[in-house]
Amino acid sequence: MGFADAFVTPQIEDLRARILNHPLWQGIATGAVGRRTLQIFALQDYWLVREAYRLDALAIAAAPDMVLQEHLLAKLQPKVGGHRLLVRFGEALGLDQAAFDEVEPLAGCMALTNFFYWMLAYGTPGEKLAAVGASEAIFVELCRRVGPDLIRNYGLNAPEVEFFTAHDVLGDKIAPIEDDLLDRYATTEQQTRLIGRAIRLSHQFELMFYDTILQA
Repeated sequence: MGFADAFVTPQIEDLRARILNHPLWQGIATGAVGRRTLQIFALQDYWLVREAYRLDALAIAAAPDMVLQEHLLAKLQPKVGGHRLLVRFGEALGLDQAAFDEVEPLAGCMALTNFFYWMLAYGTPGEKLAAVGASEAIFVELCRRVGPDLIRNYGLNAPEVEFFTAHDVLGDKIAPIEDDLLDRYATTEQQTRLIGRAIRLSHQFELMFYDTILQA
């Protein structure tokens, strides 16, 4: 799972398991989730992906030195263009570009987004990196599972689910950078505690995001 691995506690392990086995993803694995729910996911995740550019830009601007800025730029580059793959996925489900342009966040989506902004505004450098890194790492793991499920259960083809399969490559590029960052910031007991808290909250807000999609 990348950055978060060194901070796993029983509580974080439980949160990870709940995300990986969330009814949204289990329902996609069996085909029980309806296409309308998949549309809602595509739209809400588009909101997050769109905000991620701003979040990454703020993180780069706030970095205390050029070494960290270069690390963050290297993390950003593989993610560029991901929103277009998400639109392609949504179009395969019957959405059009206007639906993405006009999307409004549901409460769980806004809560997760605001959490990231709060961390960028008030967190330590380690907390900022951990909050986003933990979310990215577990989503990479989810994407590794869900791509084949979408093809098998919903009649989609490989280009239409590339948003999910592309995360395999993304994870391989990001993990070494996050290991480097971990070595830099997990230097004191207080930092370890704060980073662990950031990971816990990140997972809790992500669960809220998936709950919101199923309840919409």
